[in-house]
Amino acid sequence: MKSKKLLVAVIGLVFVSLILAACSASSKSDFPTGKFINPNDENGGGMQFSADGTWTAFNKAYVLARGTYSVDGDTYIEESNNGGCSAPMSFKYTFDGTHLTFNYIGNPADDYSCDGRRAGFDNVTYTLSK
Repeated sequence: MKSKKLLVAVIGLVFVSLILAACSASSKSDFPTGKFINPNDENGGGMQFSADGTWTAFNKAYVLARGTYSVDGDTYIEESNNGGCSAPMSFKYTFDGTHLTFNYIGNPADDYSCDGRRAGFDNVTYTLSK
């Protein structure tokens, strides 16, 4: 009887370990969080990415848009926004520790519903703000 209980306990622990390992692997991302400035934007535009999966687009004076995002490998996915843009929309990103660059997956012209997003993600590089 004791060996059955021990076997059930061991199987349970193995099962829980597998679940925890799967969850940690799927949530792991190298996508950076923080405040990023577009050095080529004369209005002081930039993006803020938070660890909770939210983003904010801003310029010196205003918050321009907000939404949610997810990351899958080197793909950034805008899941939602309050700017009237269709979602989801996916972009490849690179980050070298300072510079964060986005490029559309597919044709940027297909994102006809959102001029602001095209201006902010069509081969645009942001610099991490210290």
